[in-house]
Amino acid sequence: MKRSDVQIIVSQAQEELKKLGKDPWNISLLSRMTGISRPTLRKCKKEGFVHIHGNTGKKRPSKLRGYQKMIDELLVKGISNSEVIFTKLKKAGYRGGLTTVKVYISKNRHLCPNTVRTFKAAKTNRGRRYQLGAGDCFQMDWGFVNTLDNLGRLQRLACFVMVCGHCGKRYVEFFTNARQENLFIGMIHGFSYLGGIPKRIMTDNMKSVCLSRSGSIINWNGKYRDFMLLLGFSTTLNKPYHAFTKGRVERLVRHVKDNFVPGREYTHLGDLNGQALQWCNEKNAVEHRGLHCIPNERHAGESFTILPDDKILFPYLAPERHISFDGMVTYEGYRYGIPITYQRKTARIQREGSQVMLYSHEGEVLSSFSLDWANRDYYCDNQWDLPGNQPEEQPCQPPRPMMMRQYSPGLATAESEGIDLSIYDRIVLKAGGAQDA
Repeated sequence: MKRSDVQIIVSQAQEELKKLGKDPWNISLLSRMTGISRPTLRKCKKEGFVHIHGNTGKKRPSKLRGYQKMIDELLVKGISNSEVIFTKLKKAGYRGGLTTVKVYISKNRHLCPNTVRTFKAAKTNRGRRYQLGAGDCFQMDWGFVNTLDNLGRLQRLACFVMVCGHCGKRYVEFFTNARQENLFIGMIHGFSYLGGIPKRIMTDNMKSVCLSRSGSIINWNGKYRDFMLLLGFSTTLNKPYHAFTKGRVERLVRHVKDNFVPGREYTHLGDLNGQALQWCNEKNAVEHRGLHCIPNERHAGESFTILPDDKILFPYLAPERHISFDGMVTYEGYRYGIPITYQRKTARIQREGSQVMLYSHEGEVLSSFSLDWANRDYYCDNQWDLPGNQPEEQPCQPPRPMMMRQYSPGLATAESEGIDLSIYDRIVLKAGGAQDA
């Protein structure tokens, strides 16, 4: 019978014991020398160590074998969140558990770039925690994140987050900036995703919400005050420097930065928001550790005010933009064309995913585009066509030569020297007449 590797190890250990003048059949000595457990050696001793299993005494191969290089590359990039790495490993075929990944990360954290974290102690007592009722309050906030698209370009984006204070159901959307127009769009989309309008909103003292405050006296932003009256909700502002009052949304912002953004690739803003919506769907369907509930299940029992018709929300969903001299509207870094027949100086624009619509102030569709995100300029059909035939091309006014004059003291000028400059005017007139002819 062919002996296994373990049989060879045991035989070598027995030979060494013989040379040392010790009992080669001593189970304790063999266990210390080979690493094989004593019960296994006793069982195999009865058969003269012939039928020892070939894997006895060997360490079981780690399920991370073949994935260590992938983890190391993520750690070098600064991605150390275990859940993010675990998700990427599962997509690559990993069949192990999260704990194994955490242990490996903790042993190889030195691969991560050096980071410095500072902690500030609370200046005052944070007060008591309180439980929000069903349909009572949504918390919202902005966060700013640095992302890398699929081409490796750095993009700094504004992240709008909204969370239900009762069940922890979350909504996340990214914008190019945190202007008030994007705040309204994010709030409407958040209300639609979370099932309606709550009784009140809890947020920071951002300028797009309030211009100033003195104690309980709040000077609301005019457009935001109109938005509140239109949708029928109230707003609770945190005390300055007390962001922990809305701790759920603050934690969500940090969770997006640590869990969603690291290592994520996207082709364009619409693609990133699509991934964010899928991420929210996944998170809302599993248990919330802090609230000990599944957000979707608890949220289903809440009641909210229904959003008004899209016609009422149209001024907020389609912000106003100025039309340039060449009939283009700039939005989110891209330019879109408007027919020359539209004579007004401003128009409204709305983007849903990869679809862009341009409207008149009355809601009439002027042009529409299906974005491929490859170009910066998108022209509409017949953008410069007037009714009837194409207008004749008219020559522009010829450039007029000018002489730079310096009026520094002590320097001579054309007037002081008696130089006649009218010859240049005659040259310009002659050139213009020849062109007109």
